[in-house]
Amino acid sequence: MERIGKLIGDMGNMEILDLYTCPKCNREVKTVRMKIIGGEKKGQWQILKNECDCRLASETIEAARQAKIRFFERFSILNDDLKNAEFSNFKADYESLDEAVERIYHYLETFTKKESIYIYGEKGRGKSHLAVSAYKFVKNLGYTALFFDVPKLLNVIRSIIRKDVDFSENDLFSAIESVDLLILDDIGAERKTEWVEEVMFLLINQRQGKSTIYTSNLDIKELEERYGGRISDRIKNKMDESHLIKIKTPHSYRSKNLTMNQ
Repeated sequence: MERIGKLIGDMGNMEILDLYTCPKCNREVKTVRMKIIGGEKKGQWQILKNECDCRLASETIEAARQAKIRFFERFSILNDDLKNAEFSNFKADYESLDEAVERIYHYLETFTKKESIYIYGEKGRGKSHLAVSAYKFVKNLGYTALFFDVPKLLNVIRSIIRKDVDFSENDLFSAIESVDLLILDDIGAERKTEWVEEVMFLLINQRQGKSTIYTSNLDIKELEERYGGRISDRIKNKMDESHLIKIKTPHSYRSKNLTMNQ
C-alpha cells in the first residue's frame, strides 16, 4: 500500500474509505480509493494510505531495536556440540528430563515476556541443550532473544573495559535490558570476585520483571550461598515452585557411555 505523499499529479476520481485523527500525534490519517488517469495503469483503481507521525517514528525505533539485537546476537556463541541443539533431538532418557522438556515447552508456548525460570542440576545433564533449544524456539515465534554463556559474557565485558572492541558497555547492557528473552547459561560457574559480583548484580537487576532463563549447577540453597540475598533474591523474584526445573539423572551426557562400559 503506497503512501499518498508519494503520488504526483492528478490521479483522477477519489473515494475516501476511512478517515480518522491519530490520538497521539493529531495527524489526519486517510485511506482513499483513487482511479489512475494516466500511464500504464490508466483506468485502474488503487487504494492509498498516509501514515501518522507516531507510527512512522515507532517503526523507526523498532527497526533500530531489531538491528541492535542482531548485532549483539554475535555474542550468542554456542559450542560446536550445541549448534544443532533443538527440542526434537534432545534425548529425554529419564523422567526428570521428560518433565523438564514439557515444562520448558509450556513456558515458551505461554510466553509472557514477564516470567523467568531456573533450570538446575549437576554438570552434563542437558541444561545447556534445553536452553539453546528454548533460544531457537522463541525466536521462531517472532520474539527477540539473546543466549549468553555467563563466563564468556564476562570476558566480553572485560574486552569492553580494555577497549578491545568498538562498542560500549552501555550498548551491551541496553541490548540485554530490551531483549524479550535473555538466557544466562551456567550461572555460578564464573570465578567469584568483587567485580564479577557487581556485574552479575547489574545484569540481573536489569531483568527484573522481564523473562530470563537461568541454567546452573547450583540448587536454590547453593545459589543463595554463592551470591547472597542481594543477587539470589532478584533471580528468584516472582518465582514459585513451578518456575524451578530440576534435572536429575544418574549419568552425565558427556561421560554416560564411559560409565556404562566400565
